[in-house]
Amino acid sequence: MKKNYKLFRLSLSLAFYFSAFSVFAQTTFTDGIFVLNEGGTGGGSSVSFISSTSQLQNNIYAAANPTTPDMGIIGQSISFHGDYAYIILNMSNSIRVVNRYTFQLVATITSGLSNPRYMAFYDNKGYVTNWGPSFGSAGYLAVINLETNIVEVSVPLNGGQERIVNINDKLYIAHQGGLSYDNKITIIDPSINVTEMMLIVGDIPNSMVEKDGFLYVLCGGKPYWADEETDGKLVKINLATNAVTDVMQFPDLHPANLKIEGDYFYFSIDAAVYKTAVAAPTLPATALFTLAPQGVYGLYGMDIIDNKIYAADAGDYSSPGKAYIYSTDGAQLNNFTVGVVPNSFYKAELQPLGVGENSIAKLSIYPNPASDVFFINTEKNAKVTIYDISGRMIKTQEYTVSGINVSDLNPGIYMAEIVIENARQVQKIIIK
Repeated sequence: MKKNYKLFRLSLSLAFYFSAFSVFAQTTFTDGIFVLNEGGTGGGSSVSFISSTSQLQNNIYAAANPTTPDMGIIGQSISFHGDYAYIILNMSNSIRVVNRYTFQLVATITSGLSNPRYMAFYDNKGYVTNWGPSFGSAGYLAVINLETNIVEVSVPLNGGQERIVNINDKLYIAHQGGLSYDNKITIIDPSINVTEMMLIVGDIPNSMVEKDGFLYVLCGGKPYWADEETDGKLVKINLATNAVTDVMQFPDLHPANLKIEGDYFYFSIDAAVYKTAVAAPTLPATALFTLAPQGVYGLYGMDIIDNKIYAADAGDYSSPGKAYIYSTDGAQLNNFTVGVVPNSFYKAELQPLGVGENSIAKLSIYPNPASDVFFINTEKNAKVTIYDISGRMIKTQEYTVSGINVSDLNPGIYMAEIVIENARQVQKIIIK
């Protein structure tokens, strides 16, 4: 009986160990797709990760930051620059800066932001559109020094600024209207933060794409509940002259989510996705595919990445939503249950050589088991965080030649998370 009880205790301990280890199994996020889940006004913003082998992991920000798992309120968008991802949180008036490969928190930007929306980059600066503090505010463009993560300048704008793209070192900003309605594109020279031009396009420009020297702006038009409903438009702008060269009308329709893949446009109307040639765009008679209706918003988000269409189904806007994957010919390939109100998709890039786990693949902890101190075979600056088998952080400190003192820990199995530059590795350490 005693022997069986010992075996039971051993198997239980191993079960706890492997359960804890599985929490850290996905230490880097590459070769896959990030899904930003907006959440609600009470919270619940999160990021999901779909690997290239179709493995889903929800709440990766919380998993990567166990001591600060709350990402914020209303995940609006994510932008990537260098080794970092910038998660814009609209109602939190903040930006979470994380390592794009591990999703560990690097910094939080809170000052100088008011209803932030989208972000672009120029000359190691980040440019964030902001609605402003209240209904009717003109809003502004916050210019962030990416070395200090401080808003250095606020550039006044016309109002309702949303999407922003950098094309040929010029910033093109779509004024969708925010809490009202607008119909403009502002062009800014970021080297001097001065508006060069303002173009009138169509009501509610909701998405922009560039191809072969032209900027295509999809305008949804004012909805039926507005004071005066207007038609949607696809506006073509010559980037050499910044002149409107062509306009395609959508009579009595309100398109959104314009994307380009190869020689084709893709866009949505309500919960249906359409495909048409860039050379001669028309409104096809039939949709490529249609999801279930999603209220007045239609399809809540869509992206095309590596010849696959990713469509966001927000469902009832309070329960976990769905991410659908289709081929560009309209065949459904997969679907996943993600977080609350999925709104956008982003490609998780492969790590460049020398970044991430590959750069610290030869690390080892010794002695292991340890009783007083353990060491790591590295001469680089490292941060070491120790977790117990339940995932609770026990201690964290910078690694020195004196090693990590563990004489104050109870005997047992622990996980040591080692961070060197932008790379992270988790190893088992036994304290005896």
